[in-house]
Amino acid sequence: MQIEGLLVDRKVSLSDLKGTFDVIAKKLFGEDTETRFRPSYYQFTEPSVEMDVSCHHCKGKGCAICKNTGWITVSGAGMVHPNVLKNCGYDPKQWQGFAFGFGAERLAMVKYNIDDLRVFYTNNINEMKAFDRKEAE
Repeated sequence: MQIEGLLVDRKVSLSDLKGTFDVIAKKLFGEDTETRFRPSYYQFTEPSVEMDVSCHHCKGKGCAICKNTGWITVSGAGMVHPNVLKNCGYDPKQWQGFAFGFGAERLAMVKYNIDDLRVFYTNNINEMKAFDRKEAE
């Protein structure tokens, strides 16, 4: 399952994508969450990046959850490739855009400290209690 976002407008830049990702990460994982971009490759974006958040469990020090890196990859993203814009009828000299995709299960795993993807697809009521939470106000 994927949660995707796309923005096309005039004068959109990679810094707009970074700012948007920062806001999403802070709203989902807390105001103390740090973010970073790493170069990557995705077919319909150029440049492409992987978006990481600081590990909520170890606060960036390194643990088993983040594989001792202090970071967890949560999304792929990038600037919409000019050929994609052309094929959609937009002049890439006037229009730019960014796109991103989050794995829904991945976000829930990070947010709720779930360490096994299979929890989402079993009927074990004890494991499913992790989803019965109210956000702190």
